[in-house]
Amino acid sequence: LTERKLSVLVHGRDFAVGEFIASNIVTAVKESRKTLVVLTRNFLNSTWCNFEMQMANMESVHTGRPVLVFLIKESIPTTELTSDLLYHLTKNTYIVYPQEEVTDVFWDKLARDLL
Repeated sequence: LTERKLSVLVHGRDFAVGEFIASNIVTAVKESRKTLVVLTRNFLNSTWCNFEMQMANMESVHTGRPVLVFLIKESIPTTELTSDLLYHLTKNTYIVYPQEEVTDVFWDKLARDLL
C-alpha cells in the first residue's frame, strides 16, 4: 500500500510509546481517512481489534463518512461471526484476499477502496 502512496499506521511501529493503547487507537482512527479491518480468526479473538473496529464505526457515525474497509483474509463461516460484524460486512466496502498469487489488480483495488 505504501508503494501506492498510502500511509499505513502499524501498532508496533507507529503507536506513541507511553500512551494507553485505547488512546493510540482513538487518535489513529480520528487521524486516518479509513480503517482497514483484516478479517482473520485472530481478529475475531482480539479484544483490541474489535475495539478498533468499534472506534472506527463511531467515527463513521460522528462524521457521517464511511471509514471502515474490510479485507477478508480467511474464509470464516458466518456462524462464527458476531451479528455486529455481519452487519458491518453488509454495510461497508470489503475485498476478499485472493487465494492464488496476489496481483497488482488486487492491491490497486484495495488502495482505491482506502482513498
